[in-house]
Amino acid sequence: MLSLFLLFGLEGETLKYVCIAVGAVALLLIVLAIVVGVRSRKKNKPLKSTQATQQPQPAEEPIETVSQPVEEEPALAVEEHEEEEEHPPIPEEKDDDRDDINDDKEEDEQVRKVRRIDGHVRYIIIKYNKSFTAKIIQSSDEVKAYYSEIKNELLSYKGVKSRMSWKGETFYAGRVTYAKLCVRGKCLSLFLALNPKDYLDSKYIVDDMTQIATYEKTPCLYRLKNDRRIKYSKELIESVMDGRERLSEPEEVDWASEYPYEETQPLVDRGLIKELTEEDAQSGDVFLPRDCVLASEVDELMQDDVAVALVEETEEISDKTKTDIVNIDTLSKCFENGETATLEEMKKRIPAINRKATHIKVLARGTLDKQLTVIADSFSIEAVKMILLTGGNAVKKKNS
Repeated sequence: MLSLFLLFGLEGETLKYVCIAVGAVALLLIVLAIVVGVRSRKKNKPLKSTQATQQPQPAEEPIETVSQPVEEEPALAVEEHEEEEEHPPIPEEKDDDRDDINDDKEEDEQVRKVRRIDGHVRYIIIKYNKSFTAKIIQSSDEVKAYYSEIKNELLSYKGVKSRMSWKGETFYAGRVTYAKLCVRGKCLSLFLALNPKDYLDSKYIVDDMTQIATYEKTPCLYRLKNDRRIKYSKELIESVMDGRERLSEPEEVDWASEYPYEETQPLVDRGLIKELTEEDAQSGDVFLPRDCVLASEVDELMQDDVAVALVEETEEISDKTKTDIVNIDTLSKCFENGETATLEEMKKRIPAINRKATHIKVLARGTLDKQLTVIADSFSIEAVKMILLTGGNAVKKKNS
């Protein structure tokens, strides 16, 4: 540009002023360009914002009349929803409790057994009256864990002791009874010395047992059927203790480990279960002996559990060195009515049996028309039924 000015003959002081003027014009043009650009952006931006807000405007009309806290409501709703997931609403608890009322009735367990009485085979209904100890022993691992945790909680208060009885375990201090644990049905139940009416409209779904004399001292029933109820039960225990001081270092005992599972009969033998037999249940025969029975019909005439219950056992030990089989219709042909079929007699009378056989299995086939006592190492269930239905006896040797 300087060369251009010199070409026009501009020099000296004149050249200086011309350069300043040109610079000022250039600066002015730059400023104008910036201003125009800013205005253009401002005009486009409101249009964009208007388009973004016009569509949701109908859905958010209430926001115009509500103050700032409205923006926080969605977060609050999420928290409440999460709380409901952790703690189901009370109406669902009430439904569960109604189910419990049907399930936790303290009735004697009934078991049907089959026995021979005066030469006759009969059904006998056995009622088992189980002690609290027996119920804990035969409870699920979950119930045992709840029992251990709540017992430790009750014993964590100074001076509180426990006493086991047939129906439950009582927790007391001096002459004051605070709580009682029982098993009703399959559910561990906590009875507390609280007024049930005080908790009718609370989160604690309790039952009022004031009308039952057994629970006169502990009329507030709370069922311990999940982890949340275990938590709530500790709050109720704190209420019933009414300020009683806790131990500084309460002992945590694994009470569940003291009650490993046992079958019913050993508990009957130990006196932890009482066996009550209904004499009236012995009045009818399970079946009347038949003159003849077919292998194809025995399943319709006798149940498997009856047949299994009536198999007798001898003290003779089974020898599995050499095994052979014999069919019921073969025994029917080779033995007379009322005889006993032993391995030795079978070897003498049945040509097809291996003379070196030490182990005999009896299988069902064909027809049996005799009353036989059969002593063998093993029987099919159908063979046992054929022998029993004709009035005979199936006697099994002991396994070595």
